[in-house]
Amino acid sequence: MRVSLTGATGFIGAFAARALARAGHEVTALARPSSSTSTIKDIVTRFVTGDQRDPGIWAEFVRDSDAVVHNAHDWDALRSGDVVRQVEANVLGSVRLLEAVRQAGVERFCFVSSVATHHDIRPRWAGVIDEDHPLRPGSLYGASKAAVEPFLWWMHHEHGVRTTALRPAGVYGVEPVRLTRSLGYRAVKDVLDGVPVTPETHPGGGKFVHVEDVALAIVRSIERDEAAGRAFNLADCYAKRTRFAEHAAAIVGARDGLVTPDTGPPASNRFSTDAAREVLGVSLDRGDEGLRGYVAELIGAIRERKS
Repeated sequence: MRVSLTGATGFIGAFAARALARAGHEVTALARPSSSTSTIKDIVTRFVTGDQRDPGIWAEFVRDSDAVVHNAHDWDALRSGDVVRQVEANVLGSVRLLEAVRQAGVERFCFVSSVATHHDIRPRWAGVIDEDHPLRPGSLYGASKAAVEPFLWWMHHEHGVRTTALRPAGVYGVEPVRLTRSLGYRAVKDVLDGVPVTPETHPGGGKFVHVEDVALAIVRSIERDEAAGRAFNLADCYAKRTRFAEHAAAIVGARDGLVTPDTGPPASNRFSTDAAREVLGVSLDRGDEGLRGYVAELIGAIRERKS
């Protein structure tokens, strides 16, 4: 298929572009004028230069496409704290893209949403959040993602577009361009520098999923007809922030006491991923060993960058 991908020069987008190319699809990538395309130029068939806030770019972007993957998010708009700017860039921009998809007759559309669409967990779900749980976000980012999803279902049911929403948890993996933005980077770097890591210096935890599993889910969502009209949770494990440091300390043989594990209570809720496994065929079973493997890879990247 000919697949148009937004956010292709970013972290998830670059992995998705390569996964799509490996699966035999031709990739058209949307790139801002300021974005570097060096990491994906070898596998992208066509670049369209523009910004998702500009409605004039969408017709050219979706031209001759069989599928569209909308992965981009305007983080500058979010960080500005300006709600109207955020809605115009990331909600209205997404709706305009959907309308361009409809007008061009594109048959498949994947929207990379987020588990941030959930915050206020309702008691009847008994701590197991499946895709039928209502979207009740607790952040502007989550609200923006949640606001787009109803337009997917409208597009699917009224216009027959095979739309899918993917809701990844915190995405981990080595960011090759902006290494410092890799999940857990600061905790791992502190261990390498001999700086103590405690629950106070690295508080909290989260639910995580590997970027390669997200990329695979993107590919499968546009390839499999049974994914149409559905949303999928993408989460692999829960870990405290200090867990990244614990793995790093074990890998490099750091001195005893450098890392104080966070022994606080685990998460009270979890995301059901049965649908992603059964429909998309994404195993989501890396678990704690997957985190350890990632930390080892991150250590290698940090040391290589330093040398």
